[in-house]
Amino acid sequence: MDSAYLKVKRAEKHQGELAQMFKRSKPFGYYLETNCKTGERATFAKRNEEVANEAAIVIGDVLHNLRAALDHAYWSCTEKHAKSDGERRNIQFPITPTEASLRDSVLPGLPSRVSQNFANALASLKPYRDGGNLLLCAIHDLDVMDKHKLLVPTGNFTKINSAMIQRLVPDFPSGLTDCGAGNCYRDVVWRVKPMTWTQMRKAKIPPSNIIEQELDVPVEIIISGIDPTKPALQVLQELIDLTKISIQTLYLGAGKNVT
Repeated sequence: MDSAYLKVKRAEKHQGELAQMFKRSKPFGYYLETNCKTGERATFAKRNEEVANEAAIVIGDVLHNLRAALDHAYWSCTEKHAKSDGERRNIQFPITPTEASLRDSVLPGLPSRVSQNFANALASLKPYRDGGNLLLCAIHDLDVMDKHKLLVPTGNFTKINSAMIQRLVPDFPSGLTDCGAGNCYRDVVWRVKPMTWTQMRKAKIPPSNIIEQELDVPVEIIISGIDPTKPALQVLQELIDLTKISIQTLYLGAGKNVT
């Protein structure tokens, strides 16, 4: 199989690993904490550091392989037209700030070196940030970022509302408006009647007098810097699909029949 598609295949494998990881355990959850002695209750977000860090590593692997796939495809189409070994070593799929910079610095030499069809194919992908294909740019930008720090996923708590929590916790305060849950230590704090010593002993309350309960509310895992409205797995799938389309577009433009 072509090396660019092998890189995509590896990215798909990592995405599958991430999906299985999220099925086993969640990086983020939303909890109810009760102090049985004082009667204080609170809702809060909680992060599983081990799972979140492992997810960050896998997400970085997906993005690195997608970026490498674009480079492999571009190199495959252009390397035989390089004028020197140094130029050949510097070949990479271009990401530019603007359409003008792509048009002025990248496209002019392609018709004579590869073909006009290839230049048109690259231009059609819009690999530039200002008004271009932002998802394509995100593959590059996040891969660069991952070289310096982990792409730690974030919990999206914006879909949680008070009515949803009240169905699970009947004594949750009523009348809360224009507010939502967040990635905070404590979002809402209220009080109920404390338990007696006998009640706590019967319920086998731990010595700390505090119990935690994870609430069954939607907490999606997102990747900051791409699209906070979509789950991480969906975004990664969109990036994988986009990379495949980009490779196909480059190969068709270069007259390569590779699958």
